[in-house]
Amino acid sequence: MAARVILSLLFLPVALAEKWAVIAAGSQGFMNYRHQADACHAYQIMLKSGVPAANIILMMQDDVVKSSENPFPGQLFNKPGNASLDVYKGCKVDYSGDIVTAQLFLDVLTGKGKGKVLKSTEKDTVFVNFVDHGGPGIVAFPNGPFLHVKDLSKTLETMQSQKMFNQLVFYMEACESGSMFPDLKDDGKILAVTASNGKESSWGTYCGDEAVVKGKNIGSCLGDLFSVNWMEDDDLGKLASETFRSQISKVTKLTNKSHVCSFGDKSFEDEAIGRVEGALISDVFSDSSKGAVDARDIYVTQAYWAWQNAAVDQKEKAWARFVGIVNDRERDDQLFATMGRQACAGSTKVQLDECQQSILGDRAEMKDMDCHKKLATLVHEHCPVSSSHHATGGWNGYNMKFSQVLLNLCEHQEELGQSVDQLAQIVEEECSKVKAVVTEVVV
Repeated sequence: MAARVILSLLFLPVALAEKWAVIAAGSQGFMNYRHQADACHAYQIMLKSGVPAANIILMMQDDVVKSSENPFPGQLFNKPGNASLDVYKGCKVDYSGDIVTAQLFLDVLTGKGKGKVLKSTEKDTVFVNFVDHGGPGIVAFPNGPFLHVKDLSKTLETMQSQKMFNQLVFYMEACESGSMFPDLKDDGKILAVTASNGKESSWGTYCGDEAVVKGKNIGSCLGDLFSVNWMEDDDLGKLASETFRSQISKVTKLTNKSHVCSFGDKSFEDEAIGRVEGALISDVFSDSSKGAVDARDIYVTQAYWAWQNAAVDQKEKAWARFVGIVNDRERDDQLFATMGRQACAGSTKVQLDECQQSILGDRAEMKDMDCHKKLATLVHEHCPVSSSHHATGGWNGYNMKFSQVLLNLCEHQEELGQSVDQLAQIVEEECSKVKAVVTEVVV
């Protein structure tokens, strides 16, 4: 997967065709610096690849450049070094702040609303790039509820039925992002490429001691490994001869911490990408995996790094932040384990220990999307919010991995002897109990 895959589609010689791009960063907070840096870098590449600015739609919280923690106010960097470019310069954000939601993203893709939306036709090529946290069947947005695989699938089907593209490439950077494209057809003119398969984390990179730009440590990871690899592709000079297949293979090898996957229509994988005027990225960084960290652990590892490197008068504050993150993680571990235990308590078909191990450890495939979406929505609405993870609902960058637990509950209803409504009651009750305790402690 690579800059080539995008560029190849964007430069296909379709008569009178236009090029469009929709880019979304789904997080907020300085700890998620990398997502907004990735998004602005993608914006720059789209411009240099010939996509008119009027045809690029970018949405993100846009709070990192203004953060008091940012050592370069008003700037973002997607890689380390003294010559690193400010990717925020000229990065035009169309939607920012609390209006950036999953629903806005879906509306933009289907051309709804009064603002800047996708107006592509059946002759056009479309590139979509999403960067953020995720879990099995869900990805996060900085405001409002998550985006569920059912709703994304429906939106892509709507785009197809409304003939909104000739070809569409979708790059998704998120943990378990390989779970978000189960319905793509091999002749549907949509190619999706994901940072990971549906059962593993994606990885951030240029973290900790590697996040140094112009002599200053940024204090947060600069990029995500998959995104950095397709945007830092060091072989752009061979676009005229390289195929999609070879490019995907190259980025797959570079993204060595997770399994890059592709889904959908691969009929154009052996086409040459075509010729591009000039290099898109002038300063390629050779080792993108330096300082790579499992995306689930970035908050805790960065907080610990911050404590280690804090000035003496800031040590106590930094330690409190680290402890808060650790406590939130432990609370989430216990919460979802309790959900599994409660769901297994009434089972007469399997032993309790065996049942719990299955619910917490299985990697069932999602079949009952309605059940999963219902339970996931209850977590968002009723579980405690982790302020240390910049969350706005019950899900956060760490606990989204437990979306798999809900998936397992839905797919094991018969063995559990529990209906969807009964499972929903368990999830809501356990979330509400923990939320009440957290609220009491805070008060």
